Amino acid sequence: MASQFVLFGSQHLISIASIFLISVLFSLVIKGLNIKSITKTILLILGITLIAHELIKPFYRVIYYDHSIYEVFPIHICHLAALSMGIYILTKVKFFFEVAYFFGLTGNLLAMVTPDLDYSYPDPEFITYYFGHGLLFLTVFYVCICTDVKLTWWSVFRVFLFAACLLPAIYSLNMYLVEYYSDVNYWYLMITPAANTLLDFFPAPPWHIPYLALFTVILFTAIYLPFKYLNSYKQTSF
Repeated sequence: MASQFVLFGSQHLISIASIFLISVLFSLVIKGLNIKSITKTILLILGITLIAHELIKPFYRVIYYDHSIYEVFPIHICHLAALSMGIYILTKVKFFFEVAYFFGLTGNLLAMVTPDLDYSYPDPEFITYYFGHGLLFLTVFYVCICTDVKLTWWSVFRVFLFAACLLPAIYSLNMYLVEYYSDVNYWYLMITPAANTLLDFFPAPPWHIPYLALFTVILFTAIYLPFKYLNSYKQTSF
């Protein structure tokens, strides 16, 4: 029987550590094998699985977890990152990787660190939650380590610009859907989550939006710097 979820409890920390270790070690092993057919096949499997899971997720959330249909649209940061990564793998359009990288290593990572969950393992919602977020995390690492994709400062700017242009649309959708479901909260623009998150340190919505914008710039810059180091590392390794 699943126990109450404890933020930074043993199950929470083990889950995060396991996802990180699997993502890094698996990617390094495949990179070390240096067999293009295997690398490409795994990449394709990851991409298809990401898209398939995001398309299936709204249905099992409504049917099995009793979530409202109004709160399961795949438009949260994590959902957009997963779909973008899957599309990038299938199309090789670089912009989709940029979105997946910056959204996946900010919103997705923060979602794993401060999840909005009621119960721990083996609760099905806990398992599917960390499966989806962990799969995206793994795929981001895999693409960074096993392929020759590149990022630049222009990547940082245009993903931030994309997010800034998308934000009014997400806020407007929230305002429309709240008429039908009071707890709708895409991008957490309407309500501060009940779980302990970094949003607790910001003003109440929607006055937290300017602070979120500044925080996003800082986060995007912070996660771009390790990529620059990784590119240098790949050029001198394997």
